[in-house]
Amino acid sequence: MATSVRLLRRYVWLVDTVRRAKHITFEEIKEQWLNEKSIRMEKEKELPERTFHRHREAIADLFGIDILCNRFNGNTYYIDNEDALNKPTFTAWLFNGLSLDNRLMENEEVADRILFDETPGGSEHMATVATALTENRILKIVHKRFNKSKGTENIVEPYGMKQTGRRWYLVGKPQGSDRLLVFALDRIDSIELTDKTFKLDEAIDIRSYFDDVVGVNVDEDFDCEKVVVRIYGTQCAYVDALPIHKSQKIIKSTKEYCDYQYKVRPEYEFQHEILRLGAAAEVISPKWLREEFIWMADEIRNRYNKSNS
Repeated sequence: MATSVRLLRRYVWLVDTVRRAKHITFEEIKEQWLNEKSIRMEKEKELPERTFHRHREAIADLFGIDILCNRFNGNTYYIDNEDALNKPTFTAWLFNGLSLDNRLMENEEVADRILFDETPGGSEHMATVATALTENRILKIVHKRFNKSKGTENIVEPYGMKQTGRRWYLVGKPQGSDRLLVFALDRIDSIELTDKTFKLDEAIDIRSYFDDVVGVNVDEDFDCEKVVVRIYGTQCAYVDALPIHKSQKIIKSTKEYCDYQYKVRPEYEFQHEILRLGAAAEVISPKWLREEFIWMADEIRNRYNKSNS
C-alpha cells in the first residue's frame, strides 16, 4: 500500500476510533492500534505519542475535524466538532466512505455483501473541475446532450458541482450567457483547463440557486409556487423519512392520508418524484398541475390499452 494511502487510512481509522468511543485515552487508542494489521506495517509496534499528535494535526488540516484532550476527564480524547461528519458535505461523504472501506479491507466476504448503485461515469473529470473552481479558471468542454448525436463545445466559467440522482454535474456560466447552466459530467466528451481566469459574480449564490427545485433543472418557465400533494397510506411514512423537497411540511393528517405542502418550481424533476409514488400520490393544487397529472394518467392508460389490444 502506498505511503500516502496508508497515511490517509490511518487518519480515518483514528477519527473513527475516537468517534465510536466518544471519550478514549491514548493508552486505549494504542491498544486498539495493535489489532489493526491492515493499516500498519508488520514491523510497527506501538503507536508513538509524537506520531499520534502529528496525525491529529493532519486530520484537522485535511478534514477540519478537531480531536481534543479533556484534561478534566482522565486525559481522554474526543471529537470537538462531530457534526462536521454528519453534514451533507463532500468531505463528510469521503470520510464516511473511507471509514467503511477500512472496516471491509480484511473481510472480502463481507465486502461482497455491500452493494452500490452503478454511476454512469464522469468521475474522471472531477479533479479538473475542482482545480478550475479553486483557481477560478475557465473550462473548455465538449458536452453531448441526450437528444443530440454530436457534442457541442462550451467555454464555461465554473461556479460549482452538484450531485443528484447518481450523477455529478458541473454548474457554470457559459461564455455569452447571463445565467447558470448544468452539464452532466458523464455527458462530457472532453474537458480542458484553460489559462484564462474569471471573476466570480458575487450576486450568484450557488448554495441557494437550487433551493426551488428538485435536482438540478432550474426551469424558468415554471414559477416558484405552493404545491399541495396528498399521499395515501403507508407512503406517508416513506415521504416523512425522505422528503421530496426541503420545503416539505404537513398541513393536514388523517388516518387515510396526509397533505404535504411544497414551495417549488413544479418542473419535470419534481413531477417525476410525484409519479414515482404511483397511485399513492394525488396532486391537489395548483389546478393547472393537477390537470397535468390527469392528462399524464390518461396517456398512461391509453398506452396500456393499446398494448392490450
